[in-house]
Amino acid sequence: MDYEVERMKQAPCDELRVVTRPEKHDVIENGLGHGALVLEAYPRSLGQSFYTGLRDLADEDVVLMGFPDSIWEPVDGYRITLEFRQEGGWDVALGLLPAPDMRREEPVIFDQESGRVSQLEFKPEQPSADRTWACAVAPVRTLRGLEGEDEPGRYFNSLCPEGRVGALPLPGESMFLDMGTAKGLQHTLAALADD
Repeated sequence: MDYEVERMKQAPCDELRVVTRPEKHDVIENGLGHGALVLEAYPRSLGQSFYTGLRDLADEDVVLMGFPDSIWEPVDGYRITLEFRQEGGWDVALGLLPAPDMRREEPVIFDQESGRVSQLEFKPEQPSADRTWACAVAPVRTLRGLEGEDEPGRYFNSLCPEGRVGALPLPGESMFLDMGTAKGLQHTLAALADD
């Protein structure tokens, strides 16, 4: 969580929100220690967790979305993605990074010149792209569509045919390290040991 908070503060952001289950006392304590608004809930999926975080926000508020179980660079990735969204007028802007195993991620297929995303794949056996989204920026009015979705990436994919999603590779040599599963933690430890 500390990595995500550090990156969000670089954007900057006005308010931090953490959605977690009431019994996750360590997450609650850490969130409060960062000055975050902690929303206790039992979301049934990742999409529902993000949707829960929208509580009481105005439609025009812009949200920085990320994963507390990931490590990535650059530290100003949200700021870069936010500027890209504003300049391009995208409903959703995605900051992209390579990952150790794209079969575990959501490869993003996009036009290098315009940034327009044509498709997001979801944990494909044969990935068609070499980058996944590490962070996302979108207004609340767009993210309200997450209400009935299990995965935010699948929802973003549904917006692609309308040209509403843009993406840019984040600068540097970093990769997106997802520690959300035991296998992800193994990949992360191996990648960090190589550095």
